Amino acid sequence: MTGVFVLLGGLLALIVALIVKLQLRSRRRTESFEGQEIERQHREAIRHTRANNTSAAVHSRFYDGGGGKRS
Repeated sequence: MTGVFVLLGGLLALIVALIVKLQLRSRRRTESFEGQEIERQHREAIRHTRANNTSAAVHSRFYDGGGGKRS
C-alpha cells in the first residue's frame, strides 16, 4: 500500500514539475531589443492606467469635469 502511495506521489510531483516548466517557458521574456521596448511601453501604459484610476485621480477628475488626463 505504501508503495502505491509513493508511486502516485512521484507521478503527481512529475506532473506538477512539467506544468511549472511549461508555464515558465511560456513566460520567458523576449530576447530582442524591440520586444523589450514593447514590453516597457506596455508596462508604462498599465502604470498610467492604474494611476488614472486611483480614487484621488477619479475624485479630482470629478471636479475638473472629467476631461483632463494625468500628466
